[in-house]
Amino acid sequence: MSRPTDYDGAPSHGVPDIVAMAGHIASLYTDEIAVYRDLLRHIAADRTLSHRDPRWPIDDHPVEGPSLTVPGLRIHMRHSYQDAGDLGSFPAEGNPLLLRIHVQGFSDEYQDRTAARSNLVDSVTDPESEAWTRALLGERWADYAYELVRTPNPPKNPATLMRFAQRVYVLLLDTDGQPTLAPDNFAFQRVWDGIDSARKIIPTSPAVAAHLSAVGPFFETADIRDPNTEADGAWRLHITGDDTGSLPTPASTTAQNLIRRVRVRGRVDTKFRPIRVHVEQDQARVYFRWAKNPNTFAITLRLPQSEDDFSGPPLNTPDSIVAVCLSSWQEDLRTGLLVWGQRTREADGAIHISWPITEMSGSRQHRVAAVPRHDTSGSWLAETGLNIGTAREALKSGVLACWLQAYLDNREVRPFVGHAAARWVDDTTACIDVLEVVPGTRGSVATQLLHSITHTLANAGARAIELPFTDESFAEFGYVPNPTTGRGMYLDVTTMP
Repeated sequence: MSRPTDYDGAPSHGVPDIVAMAGHIASLYTDEIAVYRDLLRHIAADRTLSHRDPRWPIDDHPVEGPSLTVPGLRIHMRHSYQDAGDLGSFPAEGNPLLLRIHVQGFSDEYQDRTAARSNLVDSVTDPESEAWTRALLGERWADYAYELVRTPNPPKNPATLMRFAQRVYVLLLDTDGQPTLAPDNFAFQRVWDGIDSARKIIPTSPAVAAHLSAVGPFFETADIRDPNTEADGAWRLHITGDDTGSLPTPASTTAQNLIRRVRVRGRVDTKFRPIRVHVEQDQARVYFRWAKNPNTFAITLRLPQSEDDFSGPPLNTPDSIVAVCLSSWQEDLRTGLLVWGQRTREADGAIHISWPITEMSGSRQHRVAAVPRHDTSGSWLAETGLNIGTAREALKSGVLACWLQAYLDNREVRPFVGHAAARWVDDTTACIDVLEVVPGTRGSVATQLLHSITHTLANAGARAIELPFTDESFAEFGYVPNPTTGRGMYLDVTTMP
């Protein structure tokens, strides 16, 4: 039975017994828990972890053992995590991390959790599942944790049943790795399958308990919400064009599903912020901003007009059409659709993005990627004869805006054949000081580097880009002779093709 979602300051399900049980579990698995806590602290600090890391405890040092309350049941502890910034309203630059603790039960007929595979048993009691979580997290982190409350209707799909048959607790950690309460508009339903809401674990610390009694189980977000969002944390959308109710039923339902889903923060990508949906009889156009790019972009979904327009699974319902569409937009935008897609600047100023792909000349032979930033950045470029002094100086002085490298597209990612670098002149103006290729490299590589660095700078928030040199081929990207200095070239990002 799920517990209530509201925190009323009173113990439930015998909290003192839970605390005592947690202490007993912690004493039984002292060494394993110590290893696991070290791992979790590492994740909280660095947000990354390799399976080759020697601190990885899932297989070698599992927190796993017989249930203290249910005969024949073994319990296994596991974690997962994700960025939480799109799940609710957080302070600016908060960079919150969501840590999940999974309490999984399986029959003791299996030797261990690995042998049990997907055969989880939904028999872990509420008090014991919380006790194992408290034992693993420790008192301070556990005081800030929430238990996810499952929907009363378990899924019937065998593929998702295993994800439902476990208890899941969540903990939010701020950018410094410190535990924090969830915002009042946090989307717990998006954290795990089959979740209805969440219950704040009752803290053992008097100070935390007093704080919860004063402010409740969540912190208020009214004063910190992104002004582009609604109270629920989803994006605020302006709907224009035809009334969806006037469309044929398939088109109307599809458009309404699109509007509802595109509002969800992070559904397409964290960098994606929809601002308007324009509906017409046969299409819906989503206007959006990307990262810090000052341009407004648009992308279109064709609306089905009749049942004949459904081509069959997976495109057999309005809901599935929208789901597949948003997943495609997600993949395409993350892989550079704004760069390689067909770009058309419309009369309203927005850049419409569509297929077919416009390939850059030479892009199949060479790739462009960011130069990693560290103490020896670009040393491998210098070995090929490229001059890295200007870029390194900008990096050292803290004004480096972007540094890209071009390399032959092969398994070895070698050799490096060119690079481009830009620095910030002010908050919205960047200057590309470096655009260099190895002698004998085809000219299209320099063009490809300029193309990539231009879009990278635009996405970083540059409204103007300067070039100290001139090349007629750069005009295709919108560069013109610099009207201010009379030297080099200039691009107003808001007018770029």
